[in-house]
Amino acid sequence: MANKSDNFWGGFWLGTAIGALVGAVVVAKLKDSANEETEEELESKDIALTLEEKIAQLNAAIDAVSEELEISNNKRSA
Repeated sequence: MANKSDNFWGGFWLGTAIGALVGAVVVAKLKDSANEETEEELESKDIALTLEEKIAQLNAAIDAVSEELEISNNKRSA
């Protein structure tokens, strides 16, 4: 009887150790994939902000050129 009990507890502890190891590996992989997604999201946000800044600069340049053209057209008309 003692032999069966020893086998049970040995298997129980071995299964617990293996389960904990597998769980730790799975959690580590999930954290890595979550970090990669976060980095990708940050890169996307940085790109979007950069594009918005460039668009604002282009709009300002277009407005400045438009104003210069209006001024030069008004001078020619006068």
